[in-house]
Amino acid sequence: MLPLVWPPQAFTTMEAEPPHRETPANLLRELLIAIATLSRWALFARREFGDSEQRARAMVFLPIIGLVAGIAFAFIDRTITAVLSPMARSFIVILFIEVVAGGLDALGIADLVDAIRIGSRPASTGLARIGPVGALAAIAWFIATASLLARIHDPASRSGALVMASMLSRWSMVPIGYGLRPLERWGLGVPYEGPIRFREFSVSSAIALALTMALYENVGLAVIVVLALTILAMRLALSRRLGGAAGYALAGGMAICELIVFATMALLTR
Repeated sequence: MLPLVWPPQAFTTMEAEPPHRETPANLLRELLIAIATLSRWALFARREFGDSEQRARAMVFLPIIGLVAGIAFAFIDRTITAVLSPMARSFIVILFIEVVAGGLDALGIADLVDAIRIGSRPASTGLARIGPVGALAAIAWFIATASLLARIHDPASRSGALVMASMLSRWSMVPIGYGLRPLERWGLGVPYEGPIRFREFSVSSAIALALTMALYENVGLAVIVVLALTILAMRLALSRRLGGAAGYALAGGMAICELIVFATMALLTR
């Protein structure tokens, strides 16, 4: 007599579990991937950080990591307040941020400027594709960022600027890349293969905006408005000139948003 269910294995096999369930272990792994995303030092690990799905889902955690990093940067800035001038402190803090990130911002802005100027990706990868214009743009970005931070003298405002710049600039990679075609996987601490979907966009935006409004209220709202216009302009430039976003483009967009936050805070605290 034939069995009631065919094939017989149906009695023992269970429905396959989704490969990326939101279990505590998977969430922890995605958090670690997000940390690796924000520093090019992760490239020296010579290992894969999850698959493309996990790397995309990990972007939800970018504003949280940016918040923690911003608090650490603000603490360092407060620690050396008594021994250095605002300008010297600003250069040291921005340099420290770049050292921790493995030059993620500087390399991103250099590559992005060259790519937008040419209208396509330069031929090779890494430092070999950064031309004189891109290198000058990276140097100008570093000086401008430190100079704008130095204009903020009030300790509370400086701390707020560092926290918001760190948190919102890292979050900005999500709305900048949302819906844009991924062009190249290099440029971040882990391979970027996209695409960034509505889940990552909505959850990370809710976290970033809620934290900013809760911590800084009206000042935070002003920064968010200016940053939103910057993100829209970045998306338009990437779409028109490049037809999508590469990992380097997201890193460069993050650097620009960091600069915009410092500029906005410098204007608001004059």
